[in-house]
Amino acid sequence: MASKRVLRSTSSQKETPATGNVVVEEKTTTFKGTIDKFSMSTSESMASTVVEESKGSEETTRTSTKRKYTDALSYKPGAAPGGPKKKNSSYAPPSKYAHLKGVPDQLGENMYCMLIGLNPGIATSQAGHCYANPSNLFWRMLHQGGLTTRQCKPQEDEILPAEFGLGTTNIVGRPTASQAELSLEEMDEGVAELERKCRQYRPESVCLIGKAIWESVFRSKHGRKMTKTEFKFGWQNEKENMGVDKKNGYPGARIYVVVSTSGLAAGYSLEYKLKLWKDLGNWINERRAERLEEAAAKEEPGESAGEPVGGPSEQPASAEASSSTTSVKAE
Repeated sequence: MASKRVLRSTSSQKETPATGNVVVEEKTTTFKGTIDKFSMSTSESMASTVVEESKGSEETTRTSTKRKYTDALSYKPGAAPGGPKKKNSSYAPPSKYAHLKGVPDQLGENMYCMLIGLNPGIATSQAGHCYANPSNLFWRMLHQGGLTTRQCKPQEDEILPAEFGLGTTNIVGRPTASQAELSLEEMDEGVAELERKCRQYRPESVCLIGKAIWESVFRSKHGRKMTKTEFKFGWQNEKENMGVDKKNGYPGARIYVVVSTSGLAAGYSLEYKLKLWKDLGNWINERRAERLEEAAAKEEPGESAGEPVGGPSEQPASAEASSSTTSVKAE
């Protein structure tokens, strides 16, 4: 512990307070030479002890406080000072929300994108439709990003596959109030089911709505945690495609990652969130246009649905029918 020390000057013989734990006597000379320091006499040592004892209780409290503060700054999980700490977790077992039901998937064939969320929240479970919490930005981002031609309501989640070529599902089926109530194990276990759904429905892409979902998919694929330099939003490398089925000619669904649409995800600006959705929407609209062109190219001139090919006089009517069919698909 630190204590006051006394500096004695041979010229003035006055005591001067200083910091340290010894008594220092300085000898000065009238010529340039060495200066003897740190010589301690028995009487001076006793004086130091008296000063030290007078400061004892105050310095002990100060030292103890400083040590606690330092320990808090240097704390690392698994190496807590003073012994192991009790694990602090918000995990909620399934029994806590057993009274709530899950939300059904809305999936279909030939989807441009399968939208994958974390799990149903309380409001969503009670409504029975995905992203039903008013604070969730999902339906707003879907429309403003260009994935839908209008802002749909949660009750309209059933029309997404047929009308817009989109689908919804979750990595975990059971409802909770927050992500913290899920375990990493059950999230990772949900990846295998997502892969199976990709092989069954064969979407062109999947959109992982939240960083945590992509981290679970990565852990399941690579058997390790993703590093900070490996993470990014947006499109991922095609080698990460989900549900690859080479035997049946399915290259897998390309992965696209966006910020969680939950109202609790406040770490990113609204502008950045919307930009991610717009980039995905641009790609989806390009694919929609390409499919229309491919469908039109497959139709032979002079042929209309359900009618035999006619002569030249019938071709204008056939072309009109073809144009009508194309306009309906574009809607």
